[in-house]
Amino acid sequence: MTEQGGLRGKRILICNDDGIGAVGLKVLEQAALALCDDVWVVAPATEQSGKAHSFTIASPMTAEKLSDRRYAVSGTPTDCVLYAFNVLLKDKKPDLVLAGINHGENVGLDLLYSGTVGIATEAALQGAKGFAFSLAGAKKGSAFWDATGRRVVRVLPVLAGTDGANVFNVNFPATNEPAPIVSATVCDRKIGDDIDVLSVDGNKTVFAVRSTRSAYTKTPDCDAEALARGCVTVTALTAGVPQAVDVLKNVDLTI
Repeated sequence: MTEQGGLRGKRILICNDDGIGAVGLKVLEQAALALCDDVWVVAPATEQSGKAHSFTIASPMTAEKLSDRRYAVSGTPTDCVLYAFNVLLKDKKPDLVLAGINHGENVGLDLLYSGTVGIATEAALQGAKGFAFSLAGAKKGSAFWDATGRRVVRVLPVLAGTDGANVFNVNFPATNEPAPIVSATVCDRKIGDDIDVLSVDGNKTVFAVRSTRSAYTKTPDCDAEALARGCVTVTALTAGVPQAVDVLKNVDLTI
C-alpha cells in the first residue's frame, strides 16, 4: 500500500475485539501507517467478540507493552479505549479510532452486540471519530485481506473528512474485484436467539448461544443486502450524551 496522504498530523488509535494477535488488526495497522505516522495499537489480550460496549468496573487489569506503540490489555475493547485516552495517550489524545478489521461482518442488529462497533462508539464519546471495519467471510479463512487493506486506505480519508456523524460502520465484501461503496441502512437481522441446551441436571441447565442469525426484511439499501451484492457498505451513526425525551408533556396524568 502506498501513502495516500490526508491524515498527516492526526493521531490514530487502533483496537479490535478479536484480540492482539488477530490478522485483521495487523492489516488495519498497516493501512493506517500508509496514511499517518502516529499510529498506536491498544487491543485486548484475548478475543472479546460480542462484548459490545461493556467495560470492567473496579477489577484490576493489566496493560502490557509489547513493542513501540503496541499494547495488550486484559480487558474488553472498551477498556482498551478508556486506557488509551485517559492514561497512555492522555497528553495528546487520538483524533481517529479504528476498530477491526473484524473477522466477520457486522450488519443489522449485530451493531448492538459488536465489540468492534463498541470501540467506535466509545471513541465518539471520548471526542474522536470512530470507525468500525469488518470483512465478510473472514472467519472461514480469508484470501481478501490485501484487498481489504487497500480499501481502508481509500475510504478512511474520505470518511474522516465528513461532517454530521462521528461513528462509521464499514463492511467490506469478500472479493478481490472492484467493489462500489454505498451508504446503507441497518437491516433487522438478529443474532443470539438460537440456543443449544446441552444438559439439564436438576436445577442446573447448561446451554450455549449459537451464532445463527435470523431472517431479515430484504430492502435494496440495507447493509446485509448491499454487502451480499459485493458492495462496501458504510453506515453513519452518531454517539453522544443521551438526551431525555419528554414523552409525557401532552399527557394529563396524576398518580
